[in-house]
Amino acid sequence: MNPTWLPTLCTVLNLGAGTASLLLTVNGHYRLALIWIAMAAVFDVLDGLLARLLHCTSEFGKQLDSLADLISFGAAPAMLVLLYQLDDDRWLGPPAVILFVICGALRLARFNISGSINGFTGLPITAAGTLLALSSLSGPDLPSYWSIILMAVMSLLMISRIPFPAFKNKMVRK
Repeated sequence: MNPTWLPTLCTVLNLGAGTASLLLTVNGHYRLALIWIAMAAVFDVLDGLLARLLHCTSEFGKQLDSLADLISFGAAPAMLVLLYQLDDDRWLGPPAVILFVICGALRLARFNISGSINGFTGLPITAAGTLLALSSLSGPDLPSYWSIILMAVMSLLMISRIPFPAFKNKMVRK
């Protein structure tokens, strides 16, 4: 049996974990939502690693991975921060979430057409989303403007032309 389906399974599990995080966030289970984002990150690392080890990278895998990452590291962390830390800020919170998700999508689209394997231009959405999700550990006591500033900075870094080093294990499918 050819195990080349394993990277795609990991990508689908990444997407499932991100979606589970969104559902948990909406239902007020913020710590569990953070755990599911962490699980998405594990599956995200595994998909690229397995694709390289099994020599089964593909354009389909690259595109599916980007779609999964938009949910798991774009929408899920942004909604977690919005509902857990910015619930009182109904004026700037939603626009910050929209900006973060849009910048994440732009970052992923740029990567998908660039084909660069020497490094990243702009902060990868996986890093931005993971950092944003981890900021939820501070709980709802963090002043909302800090979360909004963090979201805005991460958004701008994702679409920036700043070079970020590539980690060898993550280049093919991301």
